[in-house]
Amino acid sequence: MNQPAPRPPPPPRRVRLKPWLVAQVNSCQYPGLQWVNGERKFFYIPWRHATRHGPSQDGDNTIFKAWAKETGKYTEGVDEADPAKWKANLRCALNKSRDFRLIYDGPRDMPPQPYKIYEVCSNGHAPAESQPSEDYAFGAGEEEEEEEEEKQCNLAPPW
Repeated sequence: MNQPAPRPPPPPRRVRLKPWLVAQVNSCQYPGLQWVNGERKFFYIPWRHATRHGPSQDGDNTIFKAWAKETGKYTEGVDEADPAKWKANLRCALNKSRDFRLIYDGPRDMPPQPYKIYEVCSNGHAPAESQPSEDYAFGAGEEEEEEEEEKQCNLAPPW
C-alpha cells in the first residue's frame, strides 16, 4: 500500500578517459578505431560528418556511443539516440584532456572515410601547441558544425 518513492537515477560515474579509450583501441571492437604505429602512441579514429556522409554503415557500433554509455550520458532504451551529441561529448573530452593531443584533423577534401589522429601523451602532459596539422581547412558547412559542437563543450577559455 504505502510504497517508497522511486529513487532518482544514480549520478554518472567519473570515468578516466585515457585508460578507457586506450582499452577500446586495443579491443579492435569499433570499426576503424586503430593504432597508427607499433608503439601504440598514435591512434586513428573515424570522424564521419553526418550532414555530409549520411548514416554510418556501422550503425550504432561507434566509439562515440560507447563513451556516452560509459559516462552515463546515454542509457539504451531510456534515452533518445543522439549521435551528434555523443560525438561532441567525446570530442570535448579529448580536447579537455591533457592525455591526448590532436595530431591530424582530416584531409581538406571530402574523403569517403574522414578521420582524426590523436597522440596518447605520456604523463598526462599534452604540449601547449596542440593544434592540428596546417594541412586541414574547414569544408563547406563543417565550420558551423564545429562551432556548434564547441558551444556544447562549455570549455573555459585558455587564458
